Amino acid sequence: MDWYVVPGAFALLLAVSGIATLRTGWVPPWLRRKVRKVALYGWAQVVMAGSFALQSAGGFAGEPAAGSALGLIAVLTLLAALVLLLVSRLAPRGE
Repeated sequence: MDWYVVPGAFALLLAVSGIATLRTGWVPPWLRRKVRKVALYGWAQVVMAGSFALQSAGGFAGEPAAGSALGLIAVLTLLAALVLLLVSRLAPRGE
C-alpha cells in the first residue's frame, strides 16, 4: 500500500463529515456537548480535509522540492484547522 492512500482516505472522511456539519448542523454524538460553534467546527473539518489532501498530493509531485513544499503547506494548514477546532470549542454557545 502506498503512503498517500491513508491521508487521502482521511481527507475524504473529513470532507464528508465537515460538509454534513455545515449543511445540517450534525456533530458526532461524542462531541455534541463539547462543540459550541457548529459552523466553525464544520469549517475546521473542511480545512483539515484540505490539509490531508495536500499531504496526499505531495506523493504525486514530480520533484522532491515540490513534494516538500506541499508537505510544509499541509502542516501549516493542519495547524490552522486545529486552531479553528479549538476556537469552536471555547467560543460562547450560539451562532
